[in-house]
Amino acid sequence: MSTPNQNLAARGLGLGPFLTGFVPGLLQFQLGQKQRALVAFASCTALFFLGWIIVGDRLFYWALVETTGGSTWSLPAHFGLLPSFPEILNFPANALGALMAWDGTPTGERITRLPQAFEHLAAWLTGASGMLAAFWSAAGHWELRLRRDGDENTPKPVANPALCAALSWLVPGLGHAKAGQKDKGVLMGIAVLLVFAIGLIASGGHAVDRANASVWWIGQNLFGGGSLFAALVTGPWPMDSEPLDLPMGVVLTTVAGLMNLVVMVDAYTVAERSALPLPAAVAAEVSA
Repeated sequence: MSTPNQNLAARGLGLGPFLTGFVPGLLQFQLGQKQRALVAFASCTALFFLGWIIVGDRLFYWALVETTGGSTWSLPAHFGLLPSFPEILNFPANALGALMAWDGTPTGERITRLPQAFEHLAAWLTGASGMLAAFWSAAGHWELRLRRDGDENTPKPVANPALCAALSWLVPGLGHAKAGQKDKGVLMGIAVLLVFAIGLIASGGHAVDRANASVWWIGQNLFGGGSLFAALVTGPWPMDSEPLDLPMGVVLTTVAGLMNLVVMVDAYTVAERSALPLPAAVAAEVSA
């Protein structure tokens, strides 16, 4: 028979905290962590606009739906209500950037189609702002759960679960090492790195290109360290030659990103379970 505390722990936090998580730092502010809330909001906003300054409204040309040429989605997209993903996770900056970039004139629409210098790095920065907002949200939800379900007898986690997920986004396996499972982290990290590297090499370094494969880029960006490396090394598209195998490279780097999503979730879970008391039956078996 489950205890009241176990029933409580199995219940979600509800729609309110979920929606609140789209505003970086708001959950921390509600928890009374005002300095942390300011850091969360400032860090996510700064990352977004560091990239936005470079590409401007070209960022919204990379959106998942057509937002130019009188499209049905033009108006809501330019108010930040439709994804560029993962920037939508940092909703205030995404909405403000969309409003500031809104130029529906033919000249403005032509500009959005022109490649910009350093746009690969800019895409990573704006995307990283959304991922960072998600990790701040995860940290806030974790704190809410601790305050709702925990008591003085609840053990502390070996590491913050949201931090472990964030570390794994940058370097696969690093979150597991932080959570105390170094060997598992090394194996998972090698697997992700190997698949991503093969894809990048096969494509001649051009697999991770948001302007030409925006949907695939979403999956690739789930490996933040790899997509950052690709952003730094990817140059202009070669006009006189073709990559060895661009489609295979795009697929493999995307698969690597999706693999890393599993790594991030697992790292979060490993750290989370270190702070949850074992059920009585399992505890008795372990002690025996």
